[in-house]
Amino acid sequence: MSTQKRRERERHARREQIVEAAKEVFGEKGFMAATAEEIARRAEVAVGTLYLYFKSKEEMYVSLLFEGLDLFRQELERIQGLPLRPDEKLRAFWDFLYTFYARYPAYYRIVSFLHTAGLREAVSRDLLEEVKRRTGRNFSLAARIVRQGMMAGVYRPGDPREVVDFLWALLTGLVQLMEIRRNLGLAVGDLAELHKNAFALIEDGLSQPRGSAPGGRPRPWVRQAKVSRGAARRPARGAR
Repeated sequence: MSTQKRRERERHARREQIVEAAKEVFGEKGFMAATAEEIARRAEVAVGTLYLYFKSKEEMYVSLLFEGLDLFRQELERIQGLPLRPDEKLRAFWDFLYTFYARYPAYYRIVSFLHTAGLREAVSRDLLEEVKRRTGRNFSLAARIVRQGMMAGVYRPGDPREVVDFLWALLTGLVQLMEIRRNLGLAVGDLAELHKNAFALIEDGLSQPRGSAPGGRPRPWVRQAKVSRGAARRPARGAR
């Protein structure tokens, strides 16, 4: 192996070492509380070495965030391409939400820390726009799965985006519930089983009822956009 190739290999290995350390620290503490000193300590390198590979803590965080969002996108695209019924695709999506948390806990927490106060001010405008673009793309892919079920008549009419909001909020709520119980020394229970049982409630709420609401139209599962009385008498538009 030539000297140049060996150096490139060593540089790549050191970068991966830094990335893994950053993933641990950001996953545990979030963006705001994480420090370059802690990342360097876990990576067993000097603080100055970090900046040979990344311009800032912000760049380290966003690079990991993008990795997590890309994993999410790839799985959504895979589910979308499966020869499954709409309800089976939704089940696959719901199962993946738990898998993402269980298999990639650091990425899950890094993505979840997007709600952190002050993050918007700490991240550059260009990077923030890219984060919004990637999260929006994933959101649209997930909403498409729900929309297909609504258009096929499997699910009640409504806004598929609100359903996706509900599913993500339900998952994060279940995770937080388990963590609260663990912190209080209470019985934690089996998150996987709770997640599985929750889908029965989701399906029951989404499924097209056998009867119809007064007026002959199925009762929407989620809030519809406000319309005038005249517009309300017209058949509901297809989900966007």
